Amino acid sequence: MGNRSSSAPSSSSASVGEQDGGGGSGWYLSPELQAKINQDFDSHILQNEWDKYRASHLQRHHQRESSYSDREAEIRQRMESFRERARQVHGRLDDAIDASRAKLSDLEVQVGHEIDRLYDKFEGDKTTGLSSRGECLDVRAELSHCYNTLKDGGECQVFVQKLDRCVTEALRASS
Repeated sequence: MGNRSSSAPSSSSASVGEQDGGGGSGWYLSPELQAKINQDFDSHILQNEWDKYRASHLQRHHQRESSYSDREAEIRQRMESFRERARQVHGRLDDAIDASRAKLSDLEVQVGHEIDRLYDKFEGDKTTGLSSRGECLDVRAELSHCYNTLKDGGECQVFVQKLDRCVTEALRASS
């Protein structure tokens, strides 16, 4: 009860003292000490928040990198799978084209032999009315048309073979 009338220490003092007035006793801190405590507390809170943010940011960064790497590996695997399927499909298509060309060539030979056989059967010798300049004219025209219209000369191979057969037959017939 005697402490109520005591005076507060000067504001320059950084020590802890009693609170004056208000009917109760208590401790008070100098404004400089309060400011330092508040600053340290704020700094500690900011540092904790920064550490949390940095940890979560790094974690998200690592997750994105991992996710990106996983997606990249998956896409590469898919691309390789597509390429392999494309190679297989192209191989099958090339085989089918080669088989079709072979069949077409065989059919041309068969049809040519059948025509010759039928011509011989119904008309007699086929070389009797053909001039040497008119032989294989239609085949030459087809080959010329093929070379003029198609960019890839390889597709005209059927006509080249046909012309070769025609010329060979014409030479055999004339000798």
